[in-house]
Amino acid sequence: MAVTSKSITLYIITHLCLISGVLSQQQETEFLHHGFLKGNILNYGSTKILPSGILELTNTTRRQMGQAFHGFPIPFNNSNSSNPLSFSTSFVFSISAPGHGLTFMISPTMDFTRAMASQFLGLFNASNNGNSTNRILAVEFDTVKSNEFLDIDGNHVGIDVNGLVSVESAPAAFFSNRHIKNITLKLSSKDPIRAWIEYNGVEMVLNVTLAPLDISKPKLPLLSRKMNLTEIFNDKMYVGFSASTGNMTSNHYVIGWSFSREGKAKEFDLTLLPSVSAPSPSELDDFDLISDAPSDSATANPKRTKLIIIYTLVIMFFRNVSF
Repeated sequence: MAVTSKSITLYIITHLCLISGVLSQQQETEFLHHGFLKGNILNYGSTKILPSGILELTNTTRRQMGQAFHGFPIPFNNSNSSNPLSFSTSFVFSISAPGHGLTFMISPTMDFTRAMASQFLGLFNASNNGNSTNRILAVEFDTVKSNEFLDIDGNHVGIDVNGLVSVESAPAAFFSNRHIKNITLKLSSKDPIRAWIEYNGVEMVLNVTLAPLDISKPKLPLLSRKMNLTEIFNDKMYVGFSASTGNMTSNHYVIGWSFSREGKAKEFDLTLLPSVSAPSPSELDDFDLISDAPSDSATANPKRTKLIIIYTLVIMFFRNVSF
């Protein structure tokens, strides 16, 4: 019986998947990244990790999009969890100009090859935007007003479910604990901004809070939406970011990222975050895998590095082989 290179490849991929199933028994549900040189991050599209450690989702190229994901799926609908479907994340980002925006997303897949740039933010396209089968939750930090998606202005934050018509949105601002009022934030000022996104699975409330990096967390969120995420999420989901440019270009950066599936996300040590004042030029390929150094994650180990490599091989195989 003739053995083709394709059958050999399929044999290898099958066994790699079996190995990945064993390695994935240990689930990572918490991590903290001060920069991304030591993080288990999978990058797609225009995304690069700069030598400074900053995660660059887009650069000064028109109609560009990039995505980045934590390298392992997170268990969400877990009946054994003591905190059903609650999560907390905090990250620091910077946007250099209005075009088009950045999102934090929770998705059942890392494959966004059919997504579009510009107003679609690297998440959806004209045919799948709004489809319930997307099963995606996103929080958008939008710097261009798109009338087709009923955007309120060109500097807003929105909660998106399966599409880009936000179920809740507000002009970008933070609540000043000192002045007891909301103060406007310009998302595209290039100044680092910290975001908190927290979901309480008992109360079924999603809160989104913003503040400048040097301001402590405001007492009141910018957005608060009651929603049942069990209707959206699969048992395991990927967490990450997307961004895009249109006719206007912009550097969309993520500087640090903290996530916890149960309990409060860990606090940053601000002195350990890379600076966006003069970021180094990108020197990495379009598809970067930074995983061979010790991670900031409290639970990092070599098994996770091996699993990322396995996932990468599987994804690359099915993207390039047609049956």
